[in-house]
Amino acid sequence: MADDVAVRELFDDARALAASGEWAKLVALVTSLHPADLAELVLELPEEERAALLDHLPTDIVAELFEYVEDDDLRELIKSVGVKDLPAVLEEAEDDVAADVIQQLEPEEQAETLAQMDRGEEVAELLQYGDESAGGIMSRGFVALNENISVQQAIDYLRVLRPPSDRAYYLYVVDNDRVLQGVVSIRDLLVSSPKTLLKEITQRDVHAVTTDADQEEAARILQKYNLLAVPVVDAEGRLEGVMTADDLIDVLQEEATEDMYRMVGLDETESVMAPVMKSVRRRVPWLLVNLATAFLAAFVVAPFEHTISRAATLAVFMPIIAGHAGNTGTQVVTLVVRGLAIGEVRLGDWLTVLRKELAFGIIHGIVAGVPTAVLGLLLSFNPWLGAVVFGALVADVIIAGLLGAVIPLAIKRLGGDPAVAGAIWLTTFTDILGFLILLGTGTILIDRLS
Repeated sequence: MADDVAVRELFDDARALAASGEWAKLVALVTSLHPADLAELVLELPEEERAALLDHLPTDIVAELFEYVEDDDLRELIKSVGVKDLPAVLEEAEDDVAADVIQQLEPEEQAETLAQMDRGEEVAELLQYGDESAGGIMSRGFVALNENISVQQAIDYLRVLRPPSDRAYYLYVVDNDRVLQGVVSIRDLLVSSPKTLLKEITQRDVHAVTTDADQEEAARILQKYNLLAVPVVDAEGRLEGVMTADDLIDVLQEEATEDMYRMVGLDETESVMAPVMKSVRRRVPWLLVNLATAFLAAFVVAPFEHTISRAATLAVFMPIIAGHAGNTGTQVVTLVVRGLAIGEVRLGDWLTVLRKELAFGIIHGIVAGVPTAVLGLLLSFNPWLGAVVFGALVADVIIAGLLGAVIPLAIKRLGGDPAVAGAIWLTTFTDILGFLILLGTGTILIDRLS
């Protein structure tokens, strides 16, 4: 907390210096900040002062800022740097970061920026891959050693190359065609005989992904095997880049946020701080869909008006049964969507999932149905009403569990995103079926309830 307070105080001092135009003092003050904090400060400044500060900062520091800026703010930072100065800044950035920035530009600006960069061809290669593919977010920052060189030659090469610490997580070993053969650790280099060939100490069990693999697959591999980086190869197995832990942590966070938002019909770019009209455009459509599904539930209830008039206590239990079944099913939707996302659940597991949720629904339905039936008995002093309420709750809970599993699995089977508004569709079914079961049974037994 103390650090946060100190940073906020520094921000206040920086804004005061920017307002007074004391750029030399300001640069000396902010260059001690971590790039993530500096990026936050830069974006808090008014547009003119932001542009002026960026003009006074060293190019390599400005380049670092792009790595710590969210997509929504990236365009603002690009605008403040200026397309004219962008090539010089991106020369100091990692290839994957430069590619992300260039993707935000107009086609003409992209071509112009790449043409002015010494590394333009390398960055352009990354632009050919999909945004959410391993190739699209991989970095060229890796160390590759030929398997036919000796340990001493490898050490001499590293001394000349002097790679940053974040590029030396793993030393990748390739053959003469640049095909990935495995990895070798710095420890193995240090303890092995100088004349030993790398091929003799290479660890062959390496987990790699192809350039067209989904970024989630790479994130799962990194998480499963506790890796610091995942190598990315082309269709022939040639080493093309690496995806580091910090990149893949961002992927996991983005995918988790996306799934969580889509389950309730939200766009993944939505924010509580977004302008009102943007939120209206993004959120209202799905809420109107939800309203329409509520109308369907109302239409189901309407034909049972006579039943409700003769056994009004049934109406008390309508929201209880529908709401509890909806919550039960939402739990299952959440579990299945997460299971599909992390590879824990596959489409072939559908029968196992349904059996488990059927068993759970029966047990939980009985556990929840008993106190609900007791409440019905206490309110009406009629055991038949308690029995109707008990049966309706048990049935709707079982149905909710089965639908909670079926809906995301079916969407996945059809090639869609299983997280898309699953909860909305689920509650629609549980409301309609819950009302039908409760009021339908009540209608059949109306003479015993009234």
